[in-house]
Amino acid sequence: MTKENNQASDKDLTGQSRFVWNLFVSWTSQVVLIFSGFVMPRLVNDQVGQDALGIWDFGWSFVSYLTLVGLGMGACFNRYISKHRAIGEFKRLNQVANSVVFVQIIICCLVLLFTLGFYFLIPYFFAQRLADNLPTAQWVVLFLGASLAVQMLSGSARGLLTGYHRWDIHNALHAGSSLFSLLLMVSFLYFTDLNVIGMAIGYFISTICFESLRFFFVYKVCHEFYFNLRMASLATCKEMLFFGIKSMTSNLPPILLLQTINILLFSAVGPAALAVFARPMALTKQIKTFMTKFTLMLTPTTGSMQGAQDSEAIKSLFISTTQLSFAFSLPTLGGLFIFGDLVLKYWMGPNYALWSLMMILAIGQLLPMAQDTSIRILMGLNKHGKISVFAFMSIFILFAIGLLITGVSNWQLTTAALLFVIPMNIVYGVVVPYYTCKLLKISFKSYLQNTLIKPVLIILPFFILLSFSRYSFSTNDNIMAIVYFSLASLLTLLLYAIFYLPNNMQQKILRLLPFYQRFLRMKN
Repeated sequence: MTKENNQASDKDLTGQSRFVWNLFVSWTSQVVLIFSGFVMPRLVNDQVGQDALGIWDFGWSFVSYLTLVGLGMGACFNRYISKHRAIGEFKRLNQVANSVVFVQIIICCLVLLFTLGFYFLIPYFFAQRLADNLPTAQWVVLFLGASLAVQMLSGSARGLLTGYHRWDIHNALHAGSSLFSLLLMVSFLYFTDLNVIGMAIGYFISTICFESLRFFFVYKVCHEFYFNLRMASLATCKEMLFFGIKSMTSNLPPILLLQTINILLFSAVGPAALAVFARPMALTKQIKTFMTKFTLMLTPTTGSMQGAQDSEAIKSLFISTTQLSFAFSLPTLGGLFIFGDLVLKYWMGPNYALWSLMMILAIGQLLPMAQDTSIRILMGLNKHGKISVFAFMSIFILFAIGLLITGVSNWQLTTAALLFVIPMNIVYGVVVPYYTCKLLKISFKSYLQNTLIKPVLIILPFFILLSFSRYSFSTNDNIMAIVYFSLASLLTLLLYAIFYLPNNMQQKILRLLPFYQRFLRMKN
C-alpha cells in the first residue's frame, strides 16, 4: 500500500463521522435563509407593491432556465472527489477538479451571453404584459443572470469542499451570503429609488463576495488539491460533462416544470397572480431545501462506500435516510396542510391566504420530497442516467396531457398547483424509488415497510392534536388552540427522541436532566 493510501485510511473518508455535524450546520444555516426568504417578499410587497414582487419572481423564473447552460457541472462532481480521496488516488482527484474548473470557466462565459440575450429579447415577448415595468424586468434579469454566472464559476470550489465532506463550510458561506444580500437588498429598497433593480444589484454584490471566499477555503481545507489547468484533459472533461448532464437531467425536471408553470401563469393571469402562487410554493420550497441539504450529503458518502465496495452499507444508508426523510417531511408538510393559510395570512396578508392552494402544494409534495434520497444514492453510484432521462420525459409528457385537459386561458391557481404535484408524485414519488430499490436488490414492499409505516404511526398523534388546535382556533378558543399545539409539538419531540435519536445521544441528553441524575444516585 502506498503512503497516499495509508494517509487515506487513517481517518473516516466516507463523511459519516461528520454527518451529524454537517447536518446541524446545514439546517442552522437554512434557518438564516428562511429568515431572508420570509422578510424580503413582505418588504417588497409593502414597499413597492404586488406587481413589483411578481416581476422579481418573473426574473428568477427566467434565470432558472439559465441553469441549463451549466449542464449539471459544479458541485455534483463531489462524488468523484470523495471516491478518489477515499482510495488515495490524489493525482486522479486533481485531474477531475482541474478539468471541472476549465469547463466552469467556459460555462460562466456562456451564462453571461445568454443573460444578455434574455435582456434584449424580453421586450419582444413580454412588452404588452410588462408595460411600464419592462425596463425593470430587463435589469433584474441582467443582474440575477450575472450572479448565476459567478456561481457557475465557483461551482468547482463547492464540489471540492463538499467532496471533502465540508458541508459545514459550504452551508455557512451560503448563509452568510444570504444575510449579506438581505442587508444590501433592504438598503437598496429603502434608501434608493432603484426598486427591485437595487435588490438584484445587492444580490450580485453579495454573490461575488461570498463565492470568492469559497476558493479561499478550498486552499485551507483541500490540501491534496492544487490548481493547475494543465492537468485538465479532454477525456476527463467529457466524463465530467456526461456525469453532469445526467445529474442535471435528474435535478432539472422539477425546476423547469415549476418555472414553466410560473411563466404560463404570468402570461395568462399577470404578475399579481404569480406573486400569490409563489408564496405558498416558497413555504414548501423551504422545507424541501431542508431535505435537500440532508440528501445532498448522500452522494459523496455513497461514492466513498462504492469505492470501498461496501454494497450492504449503501443499502442500509438508503433505507435509514429515507425513513428519516419521511420523519421530517410528515410533520412539516402536515403542519402547512393544516395551518398553512394562517401562516400566509400573517406573513403576507389576507390576499395571499388561499387554503386550498396551500393544501394541494403541501400534501402533493410529500412523496417526492421524502424520497429525494433515491436519486442522491443513484448519483453516488453513477447509476442515474437512464432513470433521469425517463423522469425528464415522463414529467413533461404528464404535464402536456394535463395542459391539454385544462387549457391555459381559464387557469386557476389550484389548477397550476395540480399540474405541478401530479407529475411529480407519479415520477419522483413512485417510479424513481421503485427503480432504486430494483437496482439495489431491495424488495419495494420491504422498502415501504421500513421507511414509511413507522414514521406515519409515530406522527399520527401530532396530526390529531394539530387538527384539534386548528378547530379551536376557528372557534376563537385561542387558549385551547395553543394548548393542543403545544401538546402536539412536545409529544412529537419526545417520540422522535425515543425512536430516532441514537442511543449515545439519548444518554447524553438524559444525563443533563435533574430527575435522571437523582434516579442514578438512588440506583447506586
